[in-house]
Amino acid sequence: MFNTLIAATKSDVFFGFCIAFFVLMVLSSISMIVIVIMQKGTGNDMSAITGGTDSFFSKNKISSFEGKLRLFTVIIAGMMLVSSIMFFVFTVLLNTL
Repeated sequence: MFNTLIAATKSDVFFGFCIAFFVLMVLSSISMIVIVIMQKGTGNDMSAITGGTDSFFSKNKISSFEGKLRLFTVIIAGMMLVSSIMFFVFTVLLNTL
């Protein structure tokens, strides 16, 4: 059993990382879809055009459920960004071997 772990080549390791990052991308994209669907609209869609100054942090919205959903959206978007970059880095490294 340990011989197969030691005998793993670089391409096997890179392929394992590619699979892991791909699974992470799929899971984070599904969770992003669910979280965005759970959010409701703010109703201030035209405020950017008309000069509205209501910002996200102006009314302490982070403590509400909607604020937490927005925070989770940002965290999952960052996780998607990092996992997709790492996936393509390991894919390029795998193809160069």
